[in-house]
Amino acid sequence: MKSCQLIGDKSQFSMQHRILNVILLFGVFISFWSVMISWLLGLNHFSITACITIGLVLAGVYYLSIVKKKYDLCICLSLFLAAAVMPCVWFASGGTEGRVPFYMMLFSPMGVILLKGYKRFILTAILTLMALVLVIIEYVHPYLVTGYPTVTVKYIDVSIALITSIVTNSLLFTVILKYYNEEHQLAKKYLQESEEVQSHLEYLSYHDILTGLYNRTFFEMELVRLGDSKDVEVATYVIDIDGLKFVNDTIGHSQGDLMIVRAAQVLQASFPQDTSIFRTGGDEYIVIMQDASPEDLETYYQRIHDNVQKDNEINNPSLVNLQMSIGYAYSKEIDKSMEGLILEAENKMYREKLFHHTNNNRSMIQSVKEMLAARDHITGSHGERIQRLVVALAKAAGVAESSMSDLRLFAKFHDIGKIGIADEILKKPGSLTEIEKEEMQRHCEIGYRIARAAADLLPIADWILRHHEWWNGEGYPLKLQGADIPFECRLLAIVDSYDAMTSDRPYRMAMSHGTAIEELQKHAGTQFDPELVEAFISIN
Repeated sequence: MKSCQLIGDKSQFSMQHRILNVILLFGVFISFWSVMISWLLGLNHFSITACITIGLVLAGVYYLSIVKKKYDLCICLSLFLAAAVMPCVWFASGGTEGRVPFYMMLFSPMGVILLKGYKRFILTAILTLMALVLVIIEYVHPYLVTGYPTVTVKYIDVSIALITSIVTNSLLFTVILKYYNEEHQLAKKYLQESEEVQSHLEYLSYHDILTGLYNRTFFEMELVRLGDSKDVEVATYVIDIDGLKFVNDTIGHSQGDLMIVRAAQVLQASFPQDTSIFRTGGDEYIVIMQDASPEDLETYYQRIHDNVQKDNEINNPSLVNLQMSIGYAYSKEIDKSMEGLILEAENKMYREKLFHHTNNNRSMIQSVKEMLAARDHITGSHGERIQRLVVALAKAAGVAESSMSDLRLFAKFHDIGKIGIADEILKKPGSLTEIEKEEMQRHCEIGYRIARAAADLLPIADWILRHHEWWNGEGYPLKLQGADIPFECRLLAIVDSYDAMTSDRPYRMAMSHGTAIEELQKHAGTQFDPELVEAFISIN
């Protein structure tokens, strides 16, 4: 954390800028290190003053870099200090600063990192040349290097400067290398992530997101490729899910999506692993087998139907039965196009769908009824009580016996739309949120659509839609009131509410008979038909 504060956080500073901050910190340290050396060796005050001045200047540059973030300005000031100020100090001090050439050599390599292109080469050449000239001058004309009390002190100072340069260079490049490696690893990570994203995008380009099968785009590419392969024998299957629209429109798209996934799994289990299976539409799949044998086609056809049956046995009665229509075609003639082969299989599939249509529809409705029973809406004593009570109330209200069969059917299936409502809402122990209430209210419309699709439930479809209307018009979904509400719905509303109040629910315990009767009387004229409430009380 402290290191980030001193050299700058990665989120705010580039790698080069952070390296510059490291160099400036080392520069400040070296300057005050030189102050201490000059004082210990007893050098003149000019030497000490020069070192302090350079240190303060470097500290100021560091402030501009880390606080004001003036990267370009700090680069120029740092290079000017190394290339101009330090040599001037050397000559001005009469050579007292014998360590200056070594410190120039210390900071000259930094230009290689901080600059680019020809500027890097020019700066390195200039600083190296200047440092060599100063060292030569010191060697050839040692009398020019004045201000040292003794030769020993001079060489101690120069030796310390040389050792400092070597050690500091090592430390500097170690730090720089550390941050370079961090940036390098980060770059590798970004590259790997980029490659993974690219791979994922490529996968999504050719695969269906929901099922993981090949999509329409890849199918079109395969058609082109196989169209050019005249010597390849090809078998193709066209498969369509029966009743998917019915499931989407009634139970909901989540159940429809689940049916799509189940169909994909059935097909994957029915063909060899390397078989190309495509989802080319909402409910349509195409299978292409290369170098297939005509004798195997019927085998795979039967295998699909067998696996569909197994899937239904496993998921019954919690899910709607899966049903599929299948057509296949085979070609070994070089003049038959892939489009023609697909069309032949598709025509066979549609003929099978037409042949199975009535049976499939009846089977799907039966599957929906079994799902409803499995979710405890019409099973056991609950269903029997509702039917018994509604018939008793109907008789008390003067309904003819011939109408009782429809009333019993209505009592049994009035909540069939709840198979389209999530268990999390149906079985929630606490109060429903407003959004959850709106979702729950959808079961009337869902039940209506299911009943409209089932011949045996069609006579009670309108009752299913309206069975939650209130006498005062505050019910749902149509806001009907009074006598506009079908008589059968007004009967069921009382019976269903009474049975609900006297039964245990996830959110409360059952009420007593007396309490339930009081609740019915309380809401007579608002939620319930008041005359039918009185009739119900009279028979209970």
